Amino acid sequence: MRVDVAIVGGGIAGASAAYFLARHGSVALIEREEHFSYHSSGRTAAQFTVGIGATTMRRMAQASRAFFEAPPEGFSEQPILSPRGCLTVGRREQEATLRRLEANLASVGARADRLGRDEALALFPALRPEKLDLGVYEPDAMDIDVDVLLQGYLRGAKAAGAVLATRSDIRAIVREGNRWRLTWAGGDILADAVVNAAGGWADEVAAMAGLAPLGIVAHRRTAFTFALQKDFDTRSWPHVGSVDYDWYVKPEPGCLMGSLADAVPVAPSDAYPEDIDVAQAIENIERDTRLSIGRPISQWAGLRSFARDRNPVAGMREDAPGFFWLAGQGGCGILTSPAMGQSIAALVTGAPLPEAITQLGVASEDLSPERESLRVIAT
Repeated sequence: MRVDVAIVGGGIAGASAAYFLARHGSVALIEREEHFSYHSSGRTAAQFTVGIGATTMRRMAQASRAFFEAPPEGFSEQPILSPRGCLTVGRREQEATLRRLEANLASVGARADRLGRDEALALFPALRPEKLDLGVYEPDAMDIDVDVLLQGYLRGAKAAGAVLATRSDIRAIVREGNRWRLTWAGGDILADAVVNAAGGWADEVAAMAGLAPLGIVAHRRTAFTFALQKDFDTRSWPHVGSVDYDWYVKPEPGCLMGSLADAVPVAPSDAYPEDIDVAQAIENIERDTRLSIGRPISQWAGLRSFARDRNPVAGMREDAPGFFWLAGQGGCGILTSPAMGQSIAALVTGAPLPEAITQLGVASEDLSPERESLRVIAT
């Protein structure tokens, strides 16, 4: 098979890259699992928020908002976003941290409401009044329908001629002249460019191509669902978490979702929940709220993959022409996927980054795998 671009990894990052690149040339999207969006993208809280500490990540999230609110004609029959809101609560002594969150939201033009105890309780009545004094509310945070988003990307890429392959484990990546040869069970793929969108396996894919690692580290996050509470009507509740980031709760259809908001470094793998993490999350949630969790209905774990500076990576290093990284989205891969997909398409095709991204202060250097912040930390 001969294509312009081969994308390794069929999570939301790879799917969005295929969607935006397929309009510029021939694309093959290669995923080794039995279906797309298996490891990380399919195990997410599915929240759109711009209350993100890492600067470039926050800006890429805000740059994605317009796509979510008004996707291209024919992208999906259902809305991608639905109202939710996001509330972060803390004690008086944590006010400085809450103010930083407020400033982060304001820095990209997002609304941030400063709340007192009574206002926070009105939004989330299950909070224990003695455990909070203040809150910051992001009213324009949303739920993301991940399946609608993923299928929109895949359907659009396929309609533009992209080849979508699952159960396709890449066995070798070799540079041959000005092209890359990728070997898999289905044969060989010759590509002018490779996009490494392999999430927690990004460094392993680079090693397969004989390239130095970037320092992408997978982190496990554990989550679970539990029963609706008979004393509360949870339908209008926002996503709620502690400013310490040691728990969050989010309404789901027919249940509630909870998490320790953990990020435990692990080797990339098919992640499974640790009972101790579930137990600690339950303890933390019941400490700060009047929710009674009991036995979880279900529990799972997913991977979040970070670069050393916690900002996303999109671009090429000088030592490997035509090998592009699309990695390090942390827990923000879903909500930054439109801007990241648009960016990698621009970088691969030699076009400037979209104006909606540069207007928010993001340059190609900020996304580059050769940026100074990665080199400094690496040494």
